[in-house]
Amino acid sequence: MRLFDEAVVQYLADNTTASAGMAASGGQGGGGYTDDDTYASGDARLPKVLGSTIKRKGKVKKTKKKKKAKKKLNESKSIYDYLLFPPEGEDQENIAANIAKLQNKPNEAYRGISSAEYKNLIKNGFVVSRGVGNTRKGITGSYVSADVQLAGRFAFHEYKKTGRGYLLILDRDKLPELNPADEGNYWTEKIPKDAVLKFINLQDLAR
Repeated sequence: MRLFDEAVVQYLADNTTASAGMAASGGQGGGGYTDDDTYASGDARLPKVLGSTIKRKGKVKKTKKKKKAKKKLNESKSIYDYLLFPPEGEDQENIAANIAKLQNKPNEAYRGISSAEYKNLIKNGFVVSRGVGNTRKGITGSYVSADVQLAGRFAFHEYKKTGRGYLLILDRDKLPELNPADEGNYWTEKIPKDAVLKFINLQDLAR
């Protein structure tokens, strides 16, 4: 047993950290701090375990805040925006509600006409319709709109006066030359019957 203890003591004496080249030195152990004691190339700093506060040099990148894209305002209007007075009675309320569901299409134009104009269109194969309030200077033919809601307002006006009114859905390509009247609206020489894609009788919308 004594011989074993002596062997252990001798082994420890012969195999210290210094003799194995593992003695603490420099900034990470005993001895002076050198630039070799770094975490990364060019990053000379004392580790936190020795009580030093680690500070990194260099510019701090600022994170740019992304600007929120502004939502486009929905500028489209419904027939309710064009009416001077609200609908009266269940029939008018139904008509306005049904017209409000209609959507504009780029290949279409629209016109609201009276019952008398509708009869002339069927009889003669065309109609010239400016309508009350559409006697703008320079308009010599029929007034048409790119907005079905605005055209629906004129048809609704006729229905309110006489109990009859029609909304025409027109093929733009089959209309005579379209001349700009105001934003989104045009005037054309006449409205030919073969340019009509659909006749909407407002009496059918009243139910």
